[in-house]
Amino acid sequence: MTSSWNRALVTGASSGIGQELARQLAAAGTDLVVVARDTERLEALKAELAVDVEVLTADLSELTQIQLVEHRLANPDRPIDLLINNAGFGRGGPFIENDREVATDVMTVNMVAVLRLAHAAAETMSARYKRTGQRGGILNVSSMAGDLVAPNSAVYSATKAFVTSLSESIHQELADDGVAVTAVLPGFTRTEFQERAEVDTSDFPSWIWNDAADVAAQSLSALDRNQPRLVTGRLNKAWGAISRTLPTATLRAAGRAAMKRENANANASATS
Repeated sequence: MTSSWNRALVTGASSGIGQELARQLAAAGTDLVVVARDTERLEALKAELAVDVEVLTADLSELTQIQLVEHRLANPDRPIDLLINNAGFGRGGPFIENDREVATDVMTVNMVAVLRLAHAAAETMSARYKRTGQRGGILNVSSMAGDLVAPNSAVYSATKAFVTSLSESIHQELADDGVAVTAVLPGFTRTEFQERAEVDTSDFPSWIWNDAADVAAQSLSALDRNQPRLVTGRLNKAWGAISRTLPTATLRAAGRAAMKRENANANASATS
């Protein structure tokens, strides 16, 4: 398979969907800039891949380090024609029990970094397209959570609603500037995300889970078609279609019921 892209910058490339995206792009011949906090993991990924790989260590909860990645996106000597905004994290639990500093970090990584990097990439790619006709692409990894009323996941869900809305809007804005934009909305996917978010998924049935490699492949295919929005997995597609037709009051009621079950399970675990 021949890649549509010459060089891609992938955030959150040290694990999960981001790592699978990097592997699949490399397998198709795309050079990479891989971004994450864990240098050791990024170096291990670099050693695995048979393309040119730059390691860029950055903590995207810090504005100065977001700016480092912005500068790399704007570098004319080693141009990037594909940006993948994959880095993200969340914390579950009741809103008033969340640490405000952690919640702010979630917002910075999931929203501010996505906004600033997409802007830096779009600015550079649009100008290059006007000069040379070379097209660019932006793939933003959002979540089904952004489409849901999600008690006990309020901040994370709100950030992903932002990512989806931003992506679909700039998809239209950049259509004449040679920049494809796709938002991918995975549901539950087998990665380290749930462990880091301190979410107990031991009772979740196996059939609800997506495979990270499948999500990556579907995402790259959707971007090649300049599809504005991709929901991965049959179950997620069905639920997404249903949730868009349900009244808001029904979604809120479903969210309250889910929260009550979650709190009851947590209380039962705490007293057992």
